[in-house]
Amino acid sequence: ARRLSSATDDSLDGSSTRSAGRVKVRQYGKTCKELTGMFMTQELAAHSGSVWCINFSLDGRYLASAGEDRVIHVWEVSEGERKGELLGEGAVSKESGGGGSPFVAVAGNGSPEVAMLPLNSADKGFVEKKRRPRVQSSRKSVGSDHLVVPECVFGFRDKPFCSLLGHAADVLDLSWSKSQQYLLSSSMDKTVRLWDITSSTCLKTFSHTDYVTCIQFNPVDDNFFISGSLDEKVRIWNVHDRKIEDWNDLHEMVTAACYSPDGQVAMVGSHKGSCHLFDTTEKKLLYKSQIDLRIRKKKSGQKKITGFQFAPGSSLEVLITSADSRIRVVNGDELVHKFKGFRNTSSQISASVAPNGKYVVCASEDSHVYVWRHDNSSHPSRSRSAVDVTNSYEHFHCRDVTVAITWPGAEAR
Repeated sequence: ARRLSSATDDSLDGSSTRSAGRVKVRQYGKTCKELTGMFMTQELAAHSGSVWCINFSLDGRYLASAGEDRVIHVWEVSEGERKGELLGEGAVSKESGGGGSPFVAVAGNGSPEVAMLPLNSADKGFVEKKRRPRVQSSRKSVGSDHLVVPECVFGFRDKPFCSLLGHAADVLDLSWSKSQQYLLSSSMDKTVRLWDITSSTCLKTFSHTDYVTCIQFNPVDDNFFISGSLDEKVRIWNVHDRKIEDWNDLHEMVTAACYSPDGQVAMVGSHKGSCHLFDTTEKKLLYKSQIDLRIRKKKSGQKKITGFQFAPGSSLEVLITSADSRIRVVNGDELVHKFKGFRNTSSQISASVAPNGKYVVCASEDSHVYVWRHDNSSHPSRSRSAVDVTNSYEHFHCRDVTVAITWPGAEAR
């Protein structure tokens, strides 16, 4: 069996896991390929229509998925230790410990599937020894002889842990509570719903006046969450009282919003490409500043902010994805780095940082998933006139991909 998910076969109870073979990875601007052993390990017939959002629970034990068919599925993750010969004949594995590349979950556009792909990154020095002439045999020997196999692999059960029904239009965003019992969903039906996954019930509905594009639980207090809407307002909600705690009118359609990991700052992005900081220490939206992202002047549809993610362990460094096909790294309110290579001109694509902080993963409108090396020391704070740019990356094909995120499970434990 040429699949890493074989280690979990015994615990998947008839899972739809099937061997899909090796995934071809291409590199650009790099002399050394890090993703030397990538295998597709599972496909799930998950949704009818496009999948707009997938989100792992904080401990990686569940994955929530939703999109065009209005249904939210919660999938339980089954883990297992690596056993036996996972990579076929002749493979010599090298343990990765916690330093390997991440597992990646990808969801498709118009394709009813969620695919799981483990990225097995070879130790750089280990691969360098094999890098000689660029000929067919050289690539084959690197790929088959020297692979880093994660100690812990995982898969999904064939059927969802639960399915949540109630939204009347596309589901656009999902957010897990800190307790991981509750799930928020936002929709084009102009509502946010609060779900209890243990009982599969909708506990509360929070009404808006337009599409709700983004939501997030306060990371330190599950009684509050932030929402952004095309009605140009960002709101902080009190869950228990089901009321708006505070709100701010940006006078621009809100397309992205999130808290910092300590819950003391909110970042809000707009359809016009502006990015704003708010102080949320008192559960209020106190305006702090606007961040200059230096987005080139294009049509409004090619400037919008499409996603935020803070770097692991940091409340200052955040990756900002935008529709000018750039991922920008901001430290505080200072732009310090850019990642280029993928394509994002109209989709709500957002970059994902691996839990170990070493890789940035992002879907792309060209049906590829892109992976960049992320090194905190490579973009230290500097003068505003100097911004580092990473153009080198590795990428693999995934037809009609809409979302790519990394699994937090192994790192979380």
